[in-house]
Amino acid sequence: MRREYLWALLTLIVAIALGLGLLSIAQDNPRSQPVPELKPSVYDKKLLRLDRRGVDAAYSARVALLFQNWMTDTNKESQDRALRGHRNAREVYVKVMTGIDARDPPTEDDLK
Repeated sequence: MRREYLWALLTLIVAIALGLGLLSIAQDNPRSQPVPELKPSVYDKKLLRLDRRGVDAAYSARVALLFQNWMTDTNKESQDRALRGHRNAREVYVKVMTGIDARDPPTEDDLK
């Protein structure tokens, strides 16, 4: 009986230690910290053009993959996943492009 209490106490101590460890890891999570500003560079204009092209290419590739998967498996769940993925991709695209536009307002060519 005493041995069972010791095991229970040991299990409780280990669980508390693991919980505290996970809590400290969650607080040190880099996603919760702000992203540092980019330092100015002589390549900024070119990098912004490449950023815009990269975001366009990534968005197009993601949307194409979503709809290819939907066409392959035409059930309701696939449709829901494709539409939800499309909405998420669109939100991320707008968020990223808004950030790029804040650093460098778009030209007419950028918006085509």
